Amino acid sequence: MRFGFLPGLLLPLVMFLAMYLARYNEVGFWEYVQNLWRFFMLIKLLTLCVLPNLLLFLYFIRMKYDLAARGVLMATFLYAFFVVISKVL
Repeated sequence: MRFGFLPGLLLPLVMFLAMYLARYNEVGFWEYVQNLWRFFMLIKLLTLCVLPNLLLFLYFIRMKYDLAARGVLMATFLYAFFVVISKVL
């Protein structure tokens, strides 16, 4: 399951960094994150960054790597838990 859990955790972060580098690299990274937090966009953007996990999950299912797919699903649920907790607070 580690084979799917680690990529499932890292892929959304890589996507978040890629979005930053593609559009807002003239602004400092922490200033970018603070602006997203200030305008209540950070959680929404992180939620969108989790979407590539769906492709990774489907790839693992198609290749019959069921435990790796389960790891990706666990990582996605971890992100979902983070989003729900952030909405409550």
